[in-house]
Amino acid sequence: MGLSPALLFLLQALLLIAGPFLLWRLGGGRHVAPMVVIQILVGVALGPSLLGRLAPNLWGTLFAPTALAPLSGLALLAVVFFAFLTGLHLDPAEFRGRGSAFAGVALSSMLVPTLLGGGLGWWLAGAFPAMTGPHATPGLFAAGFGICVGVTALPVLGAILREMGLLEQRVGRLALGYAAVNDALLWLLITGVLAWATTDGAGGGLTVGWVALLGFAYVGATALVVRPLLDRLMARVAPDGRIGDTAVVVTCAALLASAAVTELIGLHYILGAFVAGTAMPRRLAAAILDRLEHFSTLILLPFFFTLTGLKVDLTLDDPAQWAVFALAGAATLAGKMAGTAIPARLGGEAWPEALLLGALMPCKGLMEVIVLTILLEAGVLSGACFSAMVLMAVAVTALTRPMAGLVGRWAPAAAAPAGGDRKIVP
Repeated sequence: MGLSPALLFLLQALLLIAGPFLLWRLGGGRHVAPMVVIQILVGVALGPSLLGRLAPNLWGTLFAPTALAPLSGLALLAVVFFAFLTGLHLDPAEFRGRGSAFAGVALSSMLVPTLLGGGLGWWLAGAFPAMTGPHATPGLFAAGFGICVGVTALPVLGAILREMGLLEQRVGRLALGYAAVNDALLWLLITGVLAWATTDGAGGGLTVGWVALLGFAYVGATALVVRPLLDRLMARVAPDGRIGDTAVVVTCAALLASAAVTELIGLHYILGAFVAGTAMPRRLAAAILDRLEHFSTLILLPFFFTLTGLKVDLTLDDPAQWAVFALAGAATLAGKMAGTAIPARLGGEAWPEALLLGALMPCKGLMEVIVLTILLEAGVLSGACFSAMVLMAVAVTALTRPMAGLVGRWAPAAAAPAGGDRKIVP
């Protein structure tokens, strides 16, 4: 006798929500990697790469295509809310008064690995054509691949800094500031790549320019018109700064409407969700995060990870996948370290602080998975390339804390605030 749809969904939800958390909290995972890494690994393990091979009948029962329909809507909501929360974390005030040294390091930490990844992507498109998506030219694939190499995940980096005791220290605040600039640049770059991808070779630069123009016009209208309107509306529904039921509904309505607009104009709905997060009143950001973040990350996101894991199909005897994994990982680590540490040192930081900043910036986490999903859906990456890059994202994110801890042990002054205790929590 088969499982009823309701029972199947409840079993899936129980497995996906409780499983990663228990592994992270009780299984010792929190001493090894951030929870996002455990969640992604669980999603991959439940996909065809592991469970599908070890127990095909069980996998077919739990994750057959017909059983995944209820998960798709939850996964979409999860990634929309995560993009919104990422935009909410992005505080433009962090960029003011930082000076040219901060701006130089922040830009270099994104552009150097992106350019390095772009060059690598161009070579991979010729060496391993199966890695390119069905709609990708070599140039489009190189651009998308470069963005994937250049990503730094702001929320996951914040969690790592909190776990290491660096969040309130100067080096931690610098790393978060650099990551915030990286995230802002990421969405600008992905807007251009999506506009390019939507042409499908027809209309050429005119179509790319039109979609990009609509996207930037929407961002401008949000900043100049929507943000002041939201500020006044939220002042009425949350005058005391507390986010009640009405304020939650207004926030979610703004989020979903923004996502719908960017999807309508030919960009991805995730971009609209991110823009909505940046448009919310800064004075309410902490209260909104407190109300929405835990539910979104602990309850909704596991559904997104499952569908992501089901798309990951690693073939152990495919040299192309392992070449992409190894080369992209090396480009990420080298590009982020060089693009951050060297300009930080030239900008006046001591080598220990500069190296610690370089060790923190490769952190990717869920942001990389979201970008990879966008590029897979846009036909820029093939399924094989997507699988290899998801594995790369997990690996370099898991390496972030050990690398930073190694630098902290080698040069403990890097982890200490001026005049404070010079100590790093590994």
